[in-house]
Amino acid sequence: MTFGIHSRAQYLNLPEERRRFSGARVAYNLLRVGENPTPEDIRVFEDISFTLRTSNGTFRTTFRNRFRDVDAASIGWIQQCFGAAPLVRIQDRAVSSGLTSAEWAQLLFRHFPSVEFEASDLLVELEELSSAGGETWIVEPKGTPLQYIRPPFVVSLHHPESWRNPILRWVASRARVRFAALSRADCRVSRISCIHPEAQALIQTNPNFRFQVRSVFDSTPGRCHVIRTMNILNKAYFSREQLTEAASAVLESLVPGGIWIVGRTLEEDHTNHVTFFRRCDDQWQVLDRIGNGSEIEDVALAARR
Repeated sequence: MTFGIHSRAQYLNLPEERRRFSGARVAYNLLRVGENPTPEDIRVFEDISFTLRTSNGTFRTTFRNRFRDVDAASIGWIQQCFGAAPLVRIQDRAVSSGLTSAEWAQLLFRHFPSVEFEASDLLVELEELSSAGGETWIVEPKGTPLQYIRPPFVVSLHHPESWRNPILRWVASRARVRFAALSRADCRVSRISCIHPEAQALIQTNPNFRFQVRSVFDSTPGRCHVIRTMNILNKAYFSREQLTEAASAVLESLVPGGIWIVGRTLEEDHTNHVTFFRRCDDQWQVLDRIGNGSEIEDVALAARR
């Protein structure tokens, strides 16, 4: 795998234990699974998504049953706080591929059939720009190039290739220059969905489940009963000021008495550390914790609407 994996056959020939550690060396257009994906198609999508890195530096790492304990705890609190409500609106923000959103939504629909569930992320699709000369660029919606593909090469464009690979660094440098001069009119442009096939299927079969482009800093005033932001509002990603801004945006978005679920999954043992907040007037009250609670609990408690 010196130069990259650009075909499905190459990818399937990789040992399974290596697939989730191939990173940007695997062509992102292999995320396409078609309308009726097989279990193998879904596994390929999940493995490639696992190490997809966006231009802001965040990875889209997720896996099945990641939030099982968080999902289960949410049922009791939603029942207690909103069990008599005719309609409960829920937003799950920064959800990556939406796999964990689909899992949570399916659990919620069994207990609260009238729930309106919105999953959201800033990245729901990529663009593939293909030139007549056989070159391909994988680009974020706002135009940032992530990857260049010209068999046998697959190279990262936004995050530098290792200095140990001078050939790939040279290919990437040349590809950036060519991209800067590229005209979209001279390319075939197509879309690559970053939404998990099971979330896509739920969108098609349940009108109460939808996917939206949204930031964790967005405010939807008084719209929601529950908002979840897992593995995004971390001190490693944002400054205290930014975290305060996000906490205030969530507060603004909730109805009085609304619930905010925030926390992170530790990489070393996959345990979740989560705080359940409730909006009381214009500030937060801690309802419950899983593990050690959220690392931004102090920031949230100091935030105001």
